[in-house]
This record gives sequence, C-alpha cells and structure tokens, in this order.
Amino acid sequence: MTELVEVARAGGSLAAAADARTRLLIDGFLHQAGPPPARFAWVLLGSHARGELHCASDQDHALFWEKAPTGSYAADLAATVIDGLEQFGMRRCDGGYMADKWSYSVADWADILRERVNAPTPDAIVDADVFLDIRPLTAGVDVAPALAELASESPRLLHGLAIAANSFPTPLHAFGRLPKGEVDLKKTGLAPTVLLARLYGLRAHSTAVSTDQRLAEAAPVLGEELSDRLRSGYALLTDLRLRNQLRQIEQREYVTDRLDPDELPDDEHEALREAFRAIRSAQNVTSVTFRTDL
Repeated sequence: MTELVEVARAGGSLAAAADARTRLLIDGFLHQAGPPPARFAWVLLGSHARGELHCASDQDHALFWEKAPTGSYAADLAATVIDGLEQFGMRRCDGGYMADKWSYSVADWADILRERVNAPTPDAIVDADVFLDIRPLTAGVDVAPALAELASESPRLLHGLAIAANSFPTPLHAFGRLPKGEVDLKKTGLAPTVLLARLYGLRAHSTAVSTDQRLAEAAPVLGEELSDRLRSGYALLTDLRLRNQLRQIEQREYVTDRLDPDELPDDEHEALREAFRAIRSAQNVTSVTFRTDL
C-alpha cells in the first residue's frame, strides 16, 4: 500500500495516466472516423485540469472548435472518449461538464463565458468557476481568446467566487475542536481550499491551474503566512484522502471522502485541526474583503 501511495503522489501520475488514455481514445477515433470537419482542442476541466485526480474522480472536459462542426462528428468523438474513460474507471460527471454537452466554436465559447462572467445567477457563477480550471490536452486551436473573459476580474465574478468559497463551513467546533465521528474531507477542506485558491489566484493575476501554485502566487494578496498555511493544509488533506481511499479499495469498501480524525496519530490529528483553522481564517478574510454577508 505504501508503494501505491508513492506512485500516486509522484508528479500527478493519476492525471498523467488519464491524459494518456484520453489521447489514445482521441487518436483511435480520428483513425477510424477520418479527419475532423474543423480543427479542435480537447480541454480538461476541474481536478483533471489541475493535475489533482484521486481514486474517485469523475470526468470533466470540453471541446473547442475552430468553427462550429456540422454533422455528428463532434458528438461521436465525445461519446467515444466518454465511454472509453468510463471503462478506464473514470465515472461520468454528475454535473454534466463533459464534451457531449460543452462543445462549441471558439467564438461561441467567448460569448458563453462572457455571459457567465457577467450574469448574476448562481448557476452562471458555477459555470464560470468550473472553466477557471482548464488545461488544453490537444492543441488544434488556440483557446486563449475565448478564456480572456475569465481573467477580467469582474467584480460580480469575484463576489460570486467569494460566496462559493465561504459556503463550505469547516467542521471545527468551539475552541477549534474536531468533531467526533467522520468528517468529509472534500466538503469541509479540499473544496473550500480549491475555491479560495481560484479566487485569490485570480486577484493575483496568476496563470497557474494547480491549487498549490495558485496559493503560492496569491501570497502577495493573501499574505505569506496564510498562503503557506493553506498550502500545507491542502497537501495534508490531499494525502489523507488518498491514503484513506487506497485503504478503502484494499479492504473492498465503497470509496468516499470521509475519514474519522480520531483514527489518526496525534501529530496528524493536530495538523488536520490546523488545516481547518487556516481555511476558517481565509474565509474570515474573504468575508470582510468581499462583504459576502451582503
């Protein structure tokens, strides 16, 4: 099991394996179906784009076309890759962020993202939030023009991201104590940290995609101390989830993000408390900075 942990830690190997599988599926489809009707870029979203896959990650991807394709080529390409990744062990995205739905020309993408950034609705903010985590896997077209709106620092977008980051309360009780029983590492720790990294990375004009690098580059905005605390906490939360999921797989249990802190050694138990304290501190700063209570 130790060896599995080391393999999964090394250089985002889970994401690298998923990258290779996706490229293989795309190449196989092109070989069978022939040349595409227009140049395209297959882009990765979410944890796959960030290089932060885990044992229960789902699929997140989209298609950017040089011009809108006609016929069924785009749908057939998306279906082939989605089915192949599902057989590879990556389940379909519950939120529908996959290339069978999100497949447009670069020009149409620019319009869609502009509307999402400027729209006041929570659903629009969720979409914009998702597309802040993006990494082209194939380079058939330049996606940068379509993504320009996401770097615009729209006050509405920043406020929406701040509200989202503060919508995940930490599990700490009074005096910073951890609760008895299991905690959900994703909902109470990993998700809010990813959201905080997106928010402050955007404010710091960071072009990074990974959570750790965004937090590092956001230090001038967040402060060095809080940036370092969040980075250390995220590394711990990621490590704990991975080890727990590998244990669940080894024991043929259902793979979840839940873990009982009381089962941890004393030093990791205290480090977990500190990780949640750092998140709470950042959320307090966010509440004041972006006035999320209004």
